[in-house]
Amino acid sequence: MPAFSGQLNANEIFASLYNMIISQEVRADNIAGTFSSLVDRSRVDGGLYGDTKLYYSADVLKSHEWLGDAEATNLLQIERPAAPECQGIELNIFRQVRITVDNYLSKRAWLDEGAFSSFNGIMLGMIRETKRVYDATTFNSYVGTAVASATGAVLQLSLTPTGTVSTVADEEAAARIQAQKIAEGLANLFINLKDVSRDYNDYGQLKSYDLNDLVVVWNSKWVNTIKKIDMPTMFHKDGLIDKFEEEILPARYFGSVNASSGTAGAGNTTIRALVEKDYTVSGVTTHCFAGDLLPAGAAYLANETYTVNGDIICKVMHRKSVPFMSAFEVGTSFFNARALVENHYLTWGHNTLEYLKSYPFIKVTA
Repeated sequence: MPAFSGQLNANEIFASLYNMIISQEVRADNIAGTFSSLVDRSRVDGGLYGDTKLYYSADVLKSHEWLGDAEATNLLQIERPAAPECQGIELNIFRQVRITVDNYLSKRAWLDEGAFSSFNGIMLGMIRETKRVYDATTFNSYVGTAVASATGAVLQLSLTPTGTVSTVADEEAAARIQAQKIAEGLANLFINLKDVSRDYNDYGQLKSYDLNDLVVVWNSKWVNTIKKIDMPTMFHKDGLIDKFEEEILPARYFGSVNASSGTAGAGNTTIRALVEKDYTVSGVTTHCFAGDLLPAGAAYLANETYTVNGDIICKVMHRKSVPFMSAFEVGTSFFNARALVENHYLTWGHNTLEYLKSYPFIKVTA
């Protein structure tokens, strides 16, 4: 049945009468999930006082040859450590959700008080649902697109099997090899991260990392390929990949930031929003959350969109790599006595998202 037009159906017996509406039910299951576990584990306290959180990272010292008695003349020599690196995370982004409701004229659209109250309650509840969507999509899009500058920030795995894949047996063998190559590549990476190295942080400081502190954020495309195609062809697959399926994000969140302005082409399937924003094409406005496809013909600015890259297998990051700091979250309302309407607002603030340069933030790609 198409959208209800407001026209009642004529009674089958008395043509001058119309059948009544039986009931009105407002559904409240708009947002069942938002892939928000990653952003929730990255939340850090902010507050109303101040606007910047500082993170310091010091490098290790160095040892020297000891000269015995000859060291006596060096007793007063000053040996200061190198100054630590300092990175500031600033609370500088503020957002607001707004909605207007009333208890008078809009009631006329409803059958009874129960249906009307249900509708109003759901509309007001969507204020916080909207914030949930904003937080999750903004954070997930950042994680899926950010690239560090450390020497080992990008791990490229060669997954293409040698020879010709022409039969089902060849395809099954290729599937096994693909999963094994990914498993081998990540196993080697984990060993390297446990070892002391300067390759996995932007400061080039000598560090090693506890694997329990690392999080693998998987591209769902590759997880599903490994689970449904690669692994079923293996006889022994238990423990093949450490931290498998630890955190999974839909494939749409993984890509490369568009560093210059441009226009989404006709039938756009790859250019997605990196920030929540309205895009207007030919007088039609489309509201995009981060991760949403831009409408065809939409013009975008530099660094506000990204192009999906299906070759990104996962991101390997420290659980503290991307702090998501909250300034405040305040719900307010205002009753307009002249119009008999209520304006409701939810206002909050958070930091500009960036990874901490002292921790690993690694893109694993095919």
